Amino acid sequence: LSMTESALSQDMHVHSTFSGGANTIEENVAEAERIDLTELACVEHVRGDTKWVPAYVAAIRDSRKRTPVVLRCAVEAKILDIYGCLDLPADLDGIDAVYVASHQAPSPDGPMNPRSTRERIDAGELDPQMVLRWIVSGTVAAVRHHEHLVIAHLFSILQGLGLDERDVSPDLIDSLAIAAAESNARVVVDEHWRCPAVQTLRPFLR
Repeated sequence: LSMTESALSQDMHVHSTFSGGANTIEENVAEAERIDLTELACVEHVRGDTKWVPAYVAAIRDSRKRTPVVLRCAVEAKILDIYGCLDLPADLDGIDAVYVASHQAPSPDGPMNPRSTRERIDAGELDPQMVLRWIVSGTVAAVRHHEHLVIAHLFSILQGLGLDERDVSPDLIDSLAIAAAESNARVVVDEHWRCPAVQTLRPFLR
């Protein structure tokens, strides 16, 4: 894949001090202006009990008044199970998009800790292909059941599980690409996590 000039004018996944980022929203916007970005997606990690979403939305609205950069207001939530349940607060007024990620391995019974999951895979207690199916199934279900979804750092969890993107079958990737296309979901190509790989992206591009 070649990066176009327009792609280099956007950063679609930036955290602030609202959820563990190094810089404030104002500092992120100032840096975006300095390097001539035209669009910035502000994305903050949330959980079901997060209370500060209204304050975050207000901060983005305030920043929009003072910058030519197009600011998107988004949150990032983990996929909890194979049925597409997300760890989201109820109040999402003013949120433009929900980024979803497998920070833990989704399963029929809920999220699984990556370290203990890897130990169970190594011990032969869990079939790695089953775990891969659960990760994709949870992502597909989330895409189909929620609006304005963005798939964040797809398959970044695999390294912690001792698995590789090349272990994911083409049929599984195709099923996710189809769900994303039919639901108008987007996929972030993530420089920090260096994923998804080119071979993973090809079905999405098709």
